[in-house]
Amino acid sequence: MDQDTLRILLREAVRETVAEVLQTVLELDRTAFLQVHGGRRNGYYPRKLETTFGQVDLKVPRDRESRYYPAFLKPYARRLVDVGEVAVALYAAGVSQRKAAEILSLLLGHRYSHETLSALTDQVLEAAGAFRTRLLPEEMAFVYLDGLSLKVFREGEGIVRESVYVALGIAPDGERRVLGFWLLPTESALGWEGVLGELWQRGLRRVLLFITDGLPGLPEAIRRVYPQAEWQRCVVHGVRWSLSQVRARDRGLLAEDLRRVYGAESREEALGALEEVKAAWGSRYPGVVGLWVQDSGPSCGSTGTPRCFGRTCGAPT
Repeated sequence: MDQDTLRILLREAVRETVAEVLQTVLELDRTAFLQVHGGRRNGYYPRKLETTFGQVDLKVPRDRESRYYPAFLKPYARRLVDVGEVAVALYAAGVSQRKAAEILSLLLGHRYSHETLSALTDQVLEAAGAFRTRLLPEEMAFVYLDGLSLKVFREGEGIVRESVYVALGIAPDGERRVLGFWLLPTESALGWEGVLGELWQRGLRRVLLFITDGLPGLPEAIRRVYPQAEWQRCVVHGVRWSLSQVRARDRGLLAEDLRRVYGAESREEALGALEEVKAAWGSRYPGVVGLWVQDSGPSCGSTGTPRCFGRTCGAPT
C-alpha cells in the first residue's frame, strides 16, 4: 500500500464521514428553523458540495414556503471556512459544549437565539457521541494514525488552525473506515495512549500493524495497549524529519540515498542501501542515520509484506 493509496483511502473515509455530519446538521437545522419561523416540511433536493476532502452528496431539506436555506451553502459562508473541516472538528472527541457551539455557529450562521443554538448543539453532540462510541470490529489489518490541520473558530481570535487527529482502520478484507477523530491539546504519546485505550474499549482487540509518525513514546504506547501489534513509522514522516535535520546543501543527496532505502524491493536490498547511507552520512548526521537503523529491526518484513522502512505507508517518489 503506497503513500498515494493511503492518502486516497484516508480522504475518502473522511469525506464519507463529512457527508454524514453535514446531513445530520441539515436535518436539525431545518427542524429548528420551522420551530422558530413556522412552516411545513417539503422533502429534499440533491446538492453536491465541494470540501477539502472531496465532493459530498447531500439531500438538502426544503420547506413549503421556500424560506429555509442552509447558511453554510451560501457562497460567502463557504469562503470563510471549509465546511468539511468544520464538520470534522464538530465530531472530534474532546470538543467541549462551548467549542461545539462556536463551531456549529460557523455552519448555521447567526439566525438563532442563544437558547436555540444551545439546544441544537446538544443534539449535534448527541449524534457525535453516538459516532464516537460505535462498536468496532474485533480485528483490523492496519490502523493509520495521523493529524489533520483544520480551520476552526476560537472565541476572541476568530478563525485559527487546530490539529484534529484521526484513526483510519483498514480491515483484512480491505474495507476502510474512520475509527474516530480526537482534538488533543498536544500530539503526545500520552494522548495517543488514551485514544488507543478508547479503541480497545469499543471492541478493537487485534491490529496487525500500526502506521504512525515517529512521535517519541508512541511505539511504547501501542505496545502497552496492543502488545501483539507491530508498529511501522510512516516513511514520509521519517523522510521529512530527516531532511529537516541536515544542511540545505545536503538535502538533495540525502533524499536520493534514502529513496534507495525505502524504495527497495526486498529487505536485503534495503539493508544494503542503508549501509551506503551509514557510510556516507553517519559521521555528519548520526541522529538521522540512527533513526533509519532503528527502523530496520527484525520486525521489518516479518508479516510477509514488502514494508521495510515504512514501505507499507509509502514514500515520495
